[in-house]
Amino acid sequence: MEVLERVYNEMTRHRMVKKGQLVLVGVSGGLDSVVLLHILNCLKEELGISLHVAHLNHMFRGEEATEDALFVQELCSNWGIPCTVEKRNVPAYAQARGLSSELAAREVRYQFYDDVREETGGHKIALAHHANDQAESVLMNMLRGSGLKGISGIAPVRDNLYIRPLLKLLRSEIEQYGQRKGLTFRIDSSNLEVVYRRNKLRHQLIPLLEKEYSPGLITILSRMSEQLREEDEYMEELARRGYQKVLLMTDGPVLDRKSLMNQPLVLLRRIMRIAYQEVKSTKQGITFAHVENLISHIMRDGPERIIEMPGAVKVRLTPDLLIFESGGDIEHHRSKEIYTLEVPGSATLEEGIKITCQIVRRDEIPMDLKELASTMAAIDFDSISMPLEVRFRQEGDAFVPYGLGKKVKLKKFMIDRKIPRHIRNKIPLVVEKKTGRIIWVCGIRLADHIGITSLTKKVILLSLENGNDSIR
Repeated sequence: MEVLERVYNEMTRHRMVKKGQLVLVGVSGGLDSVVLLHILNCLKEELGISLHVAHLNHMFRGEEATEDALFVQELCSNWGIPCTVEKRNVPAYAQARGLSSELAAREVRYQFYDDVREETGGHKIALAHHANDQAESVLMNMLRGSGLKGISGIAPVRDNLYIRPLLKLLRSEIEQYGQRKGLTFRIDSSNLEVVYRRNKLRHQLIPLLEKEYSPGLITILSRMSEQLREEDEYMEELARRGYQKVLLMTDGPVLDRKSLMNQPLVLLRRIMRIAYQEVKSTKQGITFAHVENLISHIMRDGPERIIEMPGAVKVRLTPDLLIFESGGDIEHHRSKEIYTLEVPGSATLEEGIKITCQIVRRDEIPMDLKELASTMAAIDFDSISMPLEVRFRQEGDAFVPYGLGKKVKLKKFMIDRKIPRHIRNKIPLVVEKKTGRIIWVCGIRLADHIGITSLTKKVILLSLENGNDSIR
């Protein structure tokens, strides 16, 4: 199959572009990016796209880098493709932030691409990574001890923005294509220096492995990365579902500890990272060691405690809850909304939080009520008066917690339970409308004297749902 057809098929398979879109093409002037630009230029009519080239001078290589920029400008002029060429002081950026030259170059380059995309109204950013780059990334991440996501390598599409049409092509195939088409290109001298880890892999380790152990190593690693990426995406989806099951409150977030302990370890690790991401908007900074330490605390008994995490995140561990807190958390306003809870029926509150009510027979409830998740409550039908309402905490609220036998201020109860201030006003309360009695602090504690007994015939089964799947 011809190279153009293979690239077209990959772009179609992964839905990289849509008709009418402007694709920004990152072109360094090297062979890979020149071939990418040539292929996209050949396919643009069939794909229904337009092109714009972006070239960045990283200011590492002096006159050589200046000549690269002039080459790209001339190439685009000859092919009738608009281009944006800039230079940014990456060495100064790296020094100011204490970064390696490789990492600094990547950060500045991607910011440049985003800037050009915004200026031009572009839809996608095409990059020239190929199968050999994929193999190098997989090996580098394996040597770092990365997890499944790391060794799944480079994704063909990332964030529905960055696309890599050449990812299935070998470097040798790209070289042959360039020769057949008579393409000229620049050679980046820094790619030949083995002081960089990736270059050592490229020029030393991979040739050794191909010669002595696995002649088809590049193709093998490329195929393996694709399989692992699909499995990683599936595992992440399972973890997202598991996260929703254990999530009591989005503000925090607050997780049900008992439900967490019932999760498979492989999903529990991911759930911890998801919760951390909800606080920090990134999973960067949290390591395997951090996650394992947190899980070890979840799985063992002990006093209520706080576990310090990177990025000024604290995890408060109580007998029932796992509460993620950030330094900037403040107490939420007190909503005065009151919602009617039909029996049976449901009530949908702020942010989509939902309380569902069912009437079931006693024999439909587990004999051991501890088997119920903390997001559920089983109440003796005859022990409460109708109708029921749902509201949030108000000044002066008090209730009789299950097992305590006496009334306490709700504020004191929440303080004693180590529930952070910023979520106390977001915890729903199920109350009797006639008496105002609080019968369930949702997800936290049932009131006393309303639980199931040996005489119970009908049961009111309450369930708390966070209801935020659609915004995640």
